[in-house]
Amino acid sequence: MGIDFRVVKAIFVRDMGQYLANPAGYVFLTLFIGLTGAAAFLQEGFFARNLADLANLNAAMPAILMLFVPALTMGSWAEERRAGTDELLVSLPVRDAEVVLGKYLGALGVYVVALLLSTSHVAVLAVLGDPDLGLLAATYLGYFCMGAAFVAVGLLASILSSNLTMAFVLGVLGCSALVLVGSAPWAGGVYGAAMLAGLAALLGWAIRGRAGGWPLFAAGGLALGIALWFSSLGEGFG
Repeated sequence: MGIDFRVVKAIFVRDMGQYLANPAGYVFLTLFIGLTGAAAFLQEGFFARNLADLANLNAAMPAILMLFVPALTMGSWAEERRAGTDELLVSLPVRDAEVVLGKYLGALGVYVVALLLSTSHVAVLAVLGDPDLGLLAATYLGYFCMGAAFVAVGLLASILSSNLTMAFVLGVLGCSALVLVGSAPWAGGVYGAAMLAGLAALLGWAIRGRAGGWPLFAAGGLALGIALWFSSLGEGFG
């Protein structure tokens, strides 16, 4: 049998609803819009260049996302483990891949909402000048790819620890590694080897029958695949 997307949809709706029903979710959205706006426009170089684009934000976006995405994802699995509901999830007649994919799409959905709200920056550019809409569309596609990779890494960090602070720190470290891979060619091989070694360790954990082993392995595989794919896609945009 394949993946039951009704289960995936149910988990996706549940996670998005829980996040958007929490005041912290709106704090995240507000801070994201404010910080990206400041990075885009509140720099002297923006007016000195006299171009209606998001070049300043492009330079700052990796640093912004490597902090904000782990903050978004740190409670996704960690809170489930603290509350004991992760054992309920894996004991239900659903596939581990469905649970992992549903939670991934839930976190990604919140990020997409934040990204859509930040398109208000395009309206500002339209007021100030004559922006190239094709370039801006490619830029936002790059932001989506980058965020999608970071969400996968952040969720893997969340499943590794029930402590929110530790999940956040691990997420930041993982996302920082992706940023380093994009800026230092030698780091790609090191990061790839580390991810494969980590995935092998998760596989061993799952085979030994440790609690939550297979969901952990599924999350690790999803993180590796999505991070590498979206990272390679994101290099062509922005």
